[in-house]
Amino acid sequence: MSRAISLNAARQIDATATDALAVFLVIIEHIDLAEPLRISSNNADRISTEPLTYGTRSTYGNNTLPDGPNKDTPKPFYFTGMQVIPPDDEDDTEPTATLVVDVLDTDIVGLLTSTTVPATGRIAIVMGDTPNLVEIETIGLTLKSANGDWGQVALKLSMADLYDEPFPATRMSKERFPGLHR
Repeated sequence: MSRAISLNAARQIDATATDALAVFLVIIEHIDLAEPLRISSNNADRISTEPLTYGTRSTYGNNTLPDGPNKDTPKPFYFTGMQVIPPDDEDDTEPTATLVVDVLDTDIVGLLTSTTVPATGRIAIVMGDTPNLVEIETIGLTLKSANGDWGQVALKLSMADLYDEPFPATRMSKERFPGLHR
């Protein structure tokens, strides 16, 4: 199954050399966070001068907001150094992506590494010149572990626990599935 991407992104992928930039936008949500943590791999826009912060402004993630005047307003994603390691294709293991992030706030690291309630997340790839157009998106991620020190933290994110499903979930007996046994 192939994913549809914009014509501009397809041209950049096929180009010999390009100045276009693919940007990762990450949203991490947790019940103990007042608002979602929004981080970006791009420092294109100045978000504030005091303190001096850079990032990306995008409407990505606004679909979770209630309809209203701010629905189409780009929200800031704060720049931080990050490395995204895609999941491996090993058999009999849950596919887990790793996101290594430079620490923005030590309180957030403490929250992510010490809580028993897992955070949820989603990752989108956008082009630097079109930050509101999502090229590829992964949603429904669950934080499995957060390891690191106060300089960097490695977040292991995984999809729903497909391997935790009981097998067989139910027996195909006459009592439960009478239509199968005629």
